[in-house]
Amino acid sequence: MADKDDLRRAKPLTTLYLIRHGETEVNRRNCVQGMRIDPPLNERGRKQAACVGQRFRDVAVDWVVTSNAQRAKETGAAISSHHPSAPVTHMGALNELDFGDYEGTHVTAGYNDLVHAWDVEHKTSQPAPGALGESPHSCEQRAMHGLRDVVAQAVASGRSHVCVVVHSRLIQIVLAAMLDGTLATMARYKQKKAAVNVVDVVALAQADAWPYKCVAREINSESHMSSEVVSRVSSATSLASRSDKDERIRFEVDADGTLVLRRL
Repeated sequence: MADKDDLRRAKPLTTLYLIRHGETEVNRRNCVQGMRIDPPLNERGRKQAACVGQRFRDVAVDWVVTSNAQRAKETGAAISSHHPSAPVTHMGALNELDFGDYEGTHVTAGYNDLVHAWDVEHKTSQPAPGALGESPHSCEQRAMHGLRDVVAQAVASGRSHVCVVVHSRLIQIVLAAMLDGTLATMARYKQKKAAVNVVDVVALAQADAWPYKCVAREINSESHMSSEVVSRVSSATSLASRSDKDERIRFEVDADGTLVLRRL
């Protein structure tokens, strides 16, 4: 207990703000949105991003890092609008987990079974189905490598407030790895759209996987958004819980890279 109290009182080497992007039409329609499904923010998502920007207006943000996804870049831009001198970096290592054959499809019982295997049965090396599907473990390896680079550069250059705008499952993975040293706790860190997590990096640690000791200050905070802006769709909604009259759709990427909506 004393060690934890000491960490909470320690001056941070840097503070990471892990932020989930705002809502997209893929989110709104309750479809799986991973690495390869890359829509922009929708109207609600843009309002959420604006709220995120306001949340950091009076924070001395000195670096904005995002994944390569449009939705993350747009949300990050809302922060950058208040901090035009802060550099912006886009990192493929921080892209969302690839959900394989489930990408772009409605959340179904099969998808929910996969999430259950990861979050409840702790089968974190089980990949999503299909040749491109990732497991939480494989996603952790690339994401934590990228995040180690971000922290190392921030500490070396004296950057004290770093906003990292990324994705729901990826945030669950990195928070579990950073704070608990295990992916078995991912379910604790479920993320709302445009939620903010505040983590102080307070000391070096003797560990190969994540060489820093961290303290969480806020987890999955929506305090910067009004109830009118918060998303209404739950990604836990399954196909079985919807009416037969509900439309059946799938988002797909055309040969030219355009995201299109197919009606099934």
